[in-house]
Amino acid sequence: MLLAFYLAMAPLSVSPEFSRARLIYQVKPVYPKLAREARIQGTVRLAALINKKGEVEHLRLIYGHPFLVKAAIDAVKQWRYRPMIVSGLPVSMVTNIDVTFSLNASERDPIVHV
Repeated sequence: MLLAFYLAMAPLSVSPEFSRARLIYQVKPVYPKLAREARIQGTVRLAALINKKGEVEHLRLIYGHPFLVKAAIDAVKQWRYRPMIVSGLPVSMVTNIDVTFSLNASERDPIVHV
């Protein structure tokens, strides 16, 4: 019983692959115009706290180009996950999320990988 109480209180740390498999709603980031014009590419890594309802409750920047960070955060905070249940109780989880911005040969068609 004590273990179930602890799990209900403390978020579980899960791998990015595990959390990605629980993703049920995803908004793709919009490649910022200024970053695209400056040909800036790269990955934004965020630490995320996903609450018991599967909502992104808190994001913290780990690294990323300043021109790309806001677009990544604005999109990821709208994501929704299938709630995680352990021993019949919902638990929150913490994970890292990578959002990669890259430009292909056609500048009109930037690519964002999550």
